[in-house]
Amino acid sequence: EADMFPQSLYGKGRINPTQNFVNAFPMANGYPIDNEKSGFNAANPYADRDPRLTAYVVYDGNGAGKDNTAINTTVDDSQNRDGLNNEVGSSTRTGYYMRKLLRQEINLDPSAKTTQKHYNARIRFTEIFLNYAEAANEAWGPTGKGNHSYSAYDIIKALHERAGVGNDYLESIKNDKDKMRELIRNERRIELSFEGFRFWDLRRWKANLTEPAKGISIKTVDGKKTYTTIEVDKRDYKDYMIYGPVPYSEMLKFDELKQNQGW
Repeated sequence: EADMFPQSLYGKGRINPTQNFVNAFPMANGYPIDNEKSGFNAANPYADRDPRLTAYVVYDGNGAGKDNTAINTTVDDSQNRDGLNNEVGSSTRTGYYMRKLLRQEINLDPSAKTTQKHYNARIRFTEIFLNYAEAANEAWGPTGKGNHSYSAYDIIKALHERAGVGNDYLESIKNDKDKMRELIRNERRIELSFEGFRFWDLRRWKANLTEPAKGISIKTVDGKKTYTTIEVDKRDYKDYMIYGPVPYSEMLKFDELKQNQGW
């Protein structure tokens, strides 16, 4: 919490979710925000979204900490310690702060004392089911069950119901293997976020690694907030970087060991 909380809660704000990640959360009805049936409103981008967005990400106006304090990430006030880039090294670079995995009842005030514990999962049911859903969709299609009692469709439906997300979009694609693959991968991105999976998923899917990390700049104009997407970090990966280098210390141990191409 000391590393991740916003500065106003005595944190260092070190991990900042990206706009790319925020865009991955569908609307509450289950439709992706770029779908014409989603009802997404760019002028009010956090309204009627997948409830997991509020649970995982601190966005402008979202509450955090023991008192559920509303966090202000706008760029209007240079004295606002939580505002976008207001203090280099501790204010958010993307317009967002991390909420997932953090205990909000923690009080980091130096005059307070907290003894709460963290329990780290070794493996989660959610990961196991998403692994199965991905394999089942490739083997038997979205609704195929093989010799088992549930399908990829069944798993995604159950995850959505647990999260409070509608299944309108899921129902519309349940016979489309490619669309289901896309949805399963997006569910992995959301459900397993900040747990060390994304780095490896992108590589095994041979997905685009050069997409820039983006953020949001929020300003108040004539009493209304405007939202402008900004580029925060470039990502410059070459094709060979899908595979990492074999450590040099290992190369020295065996003459016949060949370094991965490009390294």
